Order: sequence, then C-alpha cells, then structure tokens
Amino acid sequence: MWAILTNAGEYKNWNPEIVEIAGRIALGERIVARVRLGSGAVRAVPLRVTALDAPSRMEWIGGLPFGLFTGRRTFTVTPAARGVEFRLHLEMSGLVSPLILKSVGDRQPEVDSFAAALKARAEKR
Repeated sequence: MWAILTNAGEYKNWNPEIVEIAGRIALGERIVARVRLGSGAVRAVPLRVTALDAPSRMEWIGGLPFGLFTGRRTFTVTPAARGVEFRLHLEMSGLVSPLILKSVGDRQPEVDSFAAALKARAEKR
C-alpha cells in the first residue's frame, strides 16, 4: 500500500481524479497534482509533502498565501487483522475556505473514490 501511495508517476494509472502528479513524493518536496474536478475541468494543485513517516503517515499541504486558505491531506496506513486500514483525512481552513468549499462542493465522494481506487490497485498487486 505504501509503495502505491508514494509513487507519484503511477497515480494517473489508478486514481480517477488525479490526471498526473509532477514531482517526487518525498519529505519537503513540492509536487503538483493535476486533479479532475466533478465538472470534468482539470486544475493544477501545488502541494508540499510536509510529513512522510514510512510506512504509516504522509501529509500534503497546499493553499493560498497569508493563511487565506490551507488544504491539508493526511494519509494514514495502519496494520489490521486482514492487511491494512487506510484513511485519508481532508481538512480545509483559512479565511476564504468557506468560499472555496462552496466552489468545490462536497469532497467526500472524492475521498471515497480515492480509497476505492487505492484498494483496487493494492489488490491487483
């Protein structure tokens, strides 16, 4: 599971929302995720890898300057009786976060789709 999550070049092959990730998923590195929105439009989302505790936790943060908006994605992988448990927590904060949340809508379907695609990819291996 961890190898899949940290392989930027392969996201486009298994994740339905991520068209591409440019850059290397490593602590402190900047990456740019090209994300397909619900409308079908593709948006470039610059992020920084702010935590990478292999093989259990990773965090990506992006947003606007001066704390106007921060988007934080925290990925966790924990051992479970029959493999691992994966969680993706998406947190949006900042002064303009209500406007951004309104424009992007409910992100839970995106989180669920990411988890389902990751599970399918892991089961193929």
